[in-house]
Amino acid sequence: MKEIRQKINRPAILFGQKCVKSVGYIDDYIFACEIEGGDHIRYSKPRRPKYHLVILVLEGTLRIIINGKEYKYGKNTYTNLPVWADIYEIEYDSDFKALVTATDKTVIEDIFRNRNPFPPDFRLRIGHSFGGEIFSEKDVQILAKDIRNLILSLNNKEHYFAEELNYSYFYILLTDMADMMWRRYGKGEPSHHTDMKRSESILREFFTLLQAHIREEIELDFYAQKLCVSKKYLSLIVKEKTRVPAGKLISTLRAELAAEMLRDPDLSIQQIAINLSFSDQSSFGKFFKKHAGISPLKYRQSLRKTLLTLRQSTHIRLPKAAENS
Repeated sequence: MKEIRQKINRPAILFGQKCVKSVGYIDDYIFACEIEGGDHIRYSKPRRPKYHLVILVLEGTLRIIINGKEYKYGKNTYTNLPVWADIYEIEYDSDFKALVTATDKTVIEDIFRNRNPFPPDFRLRIGHSFGGEIFSEKDVQILAKDIRNLILSLNNKEHYFAEELNYSYFYILLTDMADMMWRRYGKGEPSHHTDMKRSESILREFFTLLQAHIREEIELDFYAQKLCVSKKYLSLIVKEKTRVPAGKLISTLRAELAAEMLRDPDLSIQQIAINLSFSDQSSFGKFFKKHAGISPLKYRQSLRKTLLTLRQSTHIRLPKAAENS
């Protein structure tokens, strides 16, 4: 267990390593674990997770101070901690039990880009909100089974198709979460809840507009005019549904798009700055470092390291002809 804890030190440190139980991991790519027991951790300075964390509380209470605000999550609650969340303090009681997954951002981005049957607002809920969703006992059992299957899969290092297997189990987890949220939000409420249905519709249209115009339009006024609503009303809907201010959401999505572009070796950093309508490369560099914690160049270098680690840890076997090519 000591060796495993060293391997997953960066994600697990948020919860205090003494409480981390069964673990499955691929270095710098994805990990999953069970947490049992209590702890109280205060950070001397805000801690920003490198990984996107999904937390499913099974028993007890989890208290976290995020971006200076306190959040509490009780039994049968799901939440996620995006990579832009600044964590000041984390506490959970002695009877606390939870299941946690931590994934590199590229895993979720790849799923949304290449296998995306999900409603548009699901990405907002999974990627940009740390408000807790309370699920039924039945739904929690489904999600718990998904995460435990992921742990088992991650520990199966000898499987010939280990990478595909791990990816599939994580995809199943996201799909089940999307189904539960779709049943809750996507079908709408009874007809007398017209305001709720309208706000959900506006949020979806807003996200669709973001996908189309995020490269060049950063002002909320633009999107409000397109949706024929006031800037104030749109801001209220976004904050209510995602628990993230609209301006911060737009900046975060632009940072994610920048990260996606940085994975393309054919695009120079200067070209990316131009594509995202920054006045110059320096302005882009400051923006990206503010949101990602590292410069665009260092981020691009870290991607090469992550890819190399992934290839080594998933035991990809190539035919001799391919190895020699």
